[in-house]
Amino acid sequence: MRQIKYLIYACVFALALLVSESQAQDKPYPSRPITLIVAWPAGGSVDTVARLIAEPLRIRFGQPVLIVNRGGAVGTIGANVVAKAAPDGYTLLMTIGAYPITAALMTSLPFDPLQDLTGISLIVRSPNMLVVRPDFPAQNLNDLAILAKKEPGKYTYSTAGNGTTTHMMAAMFEQAAGVRLEHIPYLGGAASLQAILSQQTDLNAAVSSTAAPMIQAGRLRPLGIIGERRSLQFPDVPTFAEQGYPKVRGDSWIGMMAPAGTPPKLIEMLNDAIQGIIAEPAQREKLLAQAGEPAAIGPTQFNTIIKDEIDDFTALAKAMNLKM
Repeated sequence: MRQIKYLIYACVFALALLVSESQAQDKPYPSRPITLIVAWPAGGSVDTVARLIAEPLRIRFGQPVLIVNRGGAVGTIGANVVAKAAPDGYTLLMTIGAYPITAALMTSLPFDPLQDLTGISLIVRSPNMLVVRPDFPAQNLNDLAILAKKEPGKYTYSTAGNGTTTHMMAAMFEQAAGVRLEHIPYLGGAASLQAILSQQTDLNAAVSSTAAPMIQAGRLRPLGIIGERRSLQFPDVPTFAEQGYPKVRGDSWIGMMAPAGTPPKLIEMLNDAIQGIIAEPAQREKLLAQAGEPAAIGPTQFNTIIKDEIDDFTALAKAMNLKM
């Protein structure tokens, strides 16, 4: 009799557990806090964008959006955390344009960049540009190519470091123009800008939002900028494509991703919310002032951008023997 009683209790408990799980699954998303993993340290542009997006998301969804910084290993530590998370929309990744570069240049990763994560929304883009001091003899990219061909390896360029989007942009220009420049990597964009200002290098491959104050002050002059169209911040600066280098890429972008297998309806819901947020004039102004140009790019196009950049950077890495 006692065994029958225990069996009944077990069955009732199991039934209650099933009902509880079913009710939890029936709750509309989100029914609990969302964790947003920022794959870079606090204080940088990606962290800034995450915080600008998190509060409006909380208001729209009625649930906290908890920001957790998991920097290190060029963004791969945070990306791996999200790649291994449950695909339920409650663990998301905020990352940058270095994501496809690490996929192309790092010999081994603990996750598959194309198979284990999927794009939700590309939020901002800050086009990279090649800048010089006002007295530099080249007025445009073609002038630079002519100078560099005459004296291979003479001209140096500073970047924020090996494997950054600025490094990839300059390396692609070298390949496309058939020239050889000397790369001098620094620890961060600020240090690389200081290098050209102090005449330690001839050129600087920079994120446009970082270089903007020096350009506006007349201390630096842009030769060209990345993009299919001219920058909102620098409408007078011709793009690389306009100057005959359409295959040179290297945007500094910031976007949100989710574990692969996340239901498409949740991806669309998150993208719709993000696009609604960045369409608000006040939010657009904040993003433009602090991080770059707001980008109305959803999951399908975002995933295409990631794949195309991984393919392009992989080909570049092989051609120029680039590794991380």
